[in-house]
Amino acid sequence: LSWAEPGLLRRQIVLCASRQFAQGDVQHWWHAPQGAGVRTHISDDLLWLPHACVRYLLATGDMALLDEAVPFIEGDEIPAGAEDAYYVPRVSTQTASVYEHAALTIDRRLRVGVHGLPLMGSGDWNDGMNRVGAQGRGESVWLGWFLCHLVRDFAPLARSRGEAARAGQWEAAAAGWKSALNTTAWDGEWFKRAFFDDGQALGTRTAAEGRIDLIAQAWSVLSGAAPAELQEQALAAVRRHLVDDEAGLVRLLHPPFAQARPSPGYVQAYPAGVRENGGQYAHAGVWALMAQAQAAVHGPSTQADGMDGADLAYRWFTYLSPAHRACHPAWGAAYGLEPYVVAGDVHAGAHAGRGGWSWYTGAAGWLHRAAVESILGLRQGAETLSFQPCLPPHWDRAELTLRRDGRVMRFILLRADTQQARRAAGSLDAALLHPGQPLRWHGLADGSTFVVPLPLAAAQAQPAGPDMTVAVQP
Repeated sequence: LSWAEPGLLRRQIVLCASRQFAQGDVQHWWHAPQGAGVRTHISDDLLWLPHACVRYLLATGDMALLDEAVPFIEGDEIPAGAEDAYYVPRVSTQTASVYEHAALTIDRRLRVGVHGLPLMGSGDWNDGMNRVGAQGRGESVWLGWFLCHLVRDFAPLARSRGEAARAGQWEAAAAGWKSALNTTAWDGEWFKRAFFDDGQALGTRTAAEGRIDLIAQAWSVLSGAAPAELQEQALAAVRRHLVDDEAGLVRLLHPPFAQARPSPGYVQAYPAGVRENGGQYAHAGVWALMAQAQAAVHGPSTQADGMDGADLAYRWFTYLSPAHRACHPAWGAAYGLEPYVVAGDVHAGAHAGRGGWSWYTGAAGWLHRAAVESILGLRQGAETLSFQPCLPPHWDRAELTLRRDGRVMRFILLRADTQQARRAAGSLDAALLHPGQPLRWHGLADGSTFVVPLPLAAAQAQPAGPDMTVAVQP
């Protein structure tokens, strides 16, 4: 939405800010129009507000959003010993700017446990791990990565508003999280997932169940907070232990939980391979594909195990894409869902390949971002744009059409040497735009066309495959 429908994203940010309590926590979900919803101890839900703000500001430059006044809600605290409280909150007379609403969420997540990692509460992104930190002492490795990423992006906004001390407090906390993540949270071949209230680790090589978790590895890359060598090892572990190429699955964790003690929570109640208990959970799978693409762009094109990094990213895209799954000769019949709607999950294990819940997942937006940003490589800004593509080696060409502010812009990603690219640009009345080169798009004429030349070497590895054409428009 940050590019295609920025006005809608802006309204959604303001709406979400209006579901926040003055203490900083938020309704985990609510029902319109009365606003009945659940107040919880879950640790990540509030943090998506500053994340969305950053995405919106990068794409639009509309800093006025941060000054918009939004009321809080108010209501009873969660009773002692309870996980949540469901009720209709009142609209408070207390208001704050969208910036303050977002900043409060980070303030609320600075506390750490004995390992120096953020407290997990009654779940983080994975709500089903609701017993890991139920007593208030459990810690989340994934949340540490996400917070490092968030502080890196949001602290400069605080400084620009004269809150250097607040930004410094966040950055000091991030330095501590980063140190713990790259030492205590490292298990030798991949990153652990969490620490229980009693200090036991979740997601270790010695565990019989839940040995490795996808999002702790993916966000070690996406956050940029892990050293390159550990990022590479974490992704290699994902490929070895979580990706099932035969079934076309990127599993959330493995092996599934069945008899684990202590139990991580209600995730263990799902059958093995279903939903969060070791199935392909689309939201997390997209993060893995984005991490793989990021690693391929910024690191060696060939992985340590000999696999082409860009090819892996695209392969995982096909595992997650409903269109690819539905038409696959081996996977299509088992999948059994619509080819035009992203499913929240796909089963692994005994019912491998069967589609789960469709028509409800936010992973569709992430998959769109993965296609446009991670594979086609579009970097969109308020004033400029650029490309850093991660095309699979069998693609010799891809095309992207952008529509924004009444103008159409066409970009052709082409495997070609310099002379071939110039000839192609000349025949299309186009200009050359090299990878990474910023383009100021505001002054472009409607219908402007650009050729983005890409190296030939990867294209020679396999026969050329079909082109990809994508349109992004408001």
